[in-house]
Order: sequence, then C-alpha cells, then structure tokens
Amino acid sequence: MNQYTAQQAYELGLLILCVWREARGAGQAAQLGVAWSIRNRVKSGITWWGSTWDSVILAREQYSSFNPNDPNAVKIPKETDPQFANCLVAAEAAYNGTGTDPTNGSTSYYDSSIPAPDWAATMTFVIQIDTLKFYELENTAT
Repeated sequence: MNQYTAQQAYELGLLILCVWREARGAGQAAQLGVAWSIRNRVKSGITWWGSTWDSVILAREQYSSFNPNDPNAVKIPKETDPQFANCLVAAEAAYNGTGTDPTNGSTSYYDSSIPAPDWAATMTFVIQIDTLKFYELENTAT
C-alpha cells in the first residue's frame, strides 16, 4: 500500500471522486481513461487548465460533476458501491503514473450519448472507450 502525504491524499481523494462522478456508469477501461486524461492535464504544462490536481479538477466548467447546477455535484459514493472500488484503482494508477495511458495522451473527453460539445471540433479525436470519446489539443497520438 502506498503512503501519501496529507496533500497527496487530498489530491487522490478528489481524483477518485471525480472519476466516480464522471464515469461510474462506464467500464473500468473508461474510468481509467478519465483518470489518465486528468493526469495528462496536470502534467501538460498548459496553465489555463490549472497546474495541480485540485486546480485542474475544480476548474470552472471543466468537469460537469463539479458544476454547482449538476445533479452529480452533491453525490458521494458509498463504500459498498462496487464502482467506487474500480474508480479508486483507476485513480490511483493514474495518480501514480503506473500502467499504460489508455487515452494515448488525451486531455479531454465527452460522453457520446450527448451532442458533441463545441470544443471537440477544435481538438483531435484520439480514441473511444465505451461511450467516452477522448481528445487532445494536437495530434501527438501514436
């Protein structure tokens, strides 16, 4: 088991909550994709997303489940929720940078069950995992 500082535990907890809120209805691969896309933003050096885990996750209108008017914004997982355990594993892998990024460096995604957001037209599509479509700012996928 990894040992975390208080700041790291806060960041990881926020990441787990974000993955659970954003992708609890998706499969494990998509949950891992969401976690890695957040990591990719943190590590990107693009400061308008933020430069820390919490600034990226809590950036205004970036992750809908943290928007005040979103019904998911008040949801907290129960320890008995089987998806919570999956989201925890995905978040910890991405946080620690272990394993392979299934999004090939993507920094954004949306659920294809809704109309494509305007930003998708300005980015490069990389991969679809379940119903989630992952994008990057420029075509650097391999």
